[in-house]
Amino acid sequence: MIDMIKDAGFQVLVVKRSKLASNIEKFSRLINSCSVLLGAHGAGLTNEIFLPTGAVMIQVELLSTEWASNTYYGDTARAMGVRYLRYRIDRDESSLVKLYGRNSSVVTDPGSVFIQRGLIPARIIYLDQQNVRINLARFRETIVEALSIVTDSFAR
Repeated sequence: MIDMIKDAGFQVLVVKRSKLASNIEKFSRLINSCSVLLGAHGAGLTNEIFLPTGAVMIQVELLSTEWASNTYYGDTARAMGVRYLRYRIDRDESSLVKLYGRNSSVVTDPGSVFIQRGLIPARIIYLDQQNVRINLARFRETIVEALSIVTDSFAR
């Protein structure tokens, strides 16, 4: 994925849990110097608050996280003047297909899983058990769109 993003024209910084991330002053300056923040649905995306106006946040949206993704991160980004792009994974990109089967309600009807099993079991399925293998050819379209946005935004 990193090679594809670089090939599209971005300089890539990978920040994992590190000493830098625990130093909020340095970390916030680093994020504020970025034109794009990319991540899978999760708490790490709250770092969008450090992005400059005109930047882009790309969220990899897992199965069943549409509402939470938009409510927690999309609305926040837009309110701060940050463009919000989402990459909704296809079911074949989710590990849940292998775990539960392609025709399982876990894959085909997440809403029913929340209703039948409850919030906590559904959360375990969709947030704890789900991993993603992104289709890079399809994802590249989102990366190219982000590059177009930041090229226009920061060229002004």
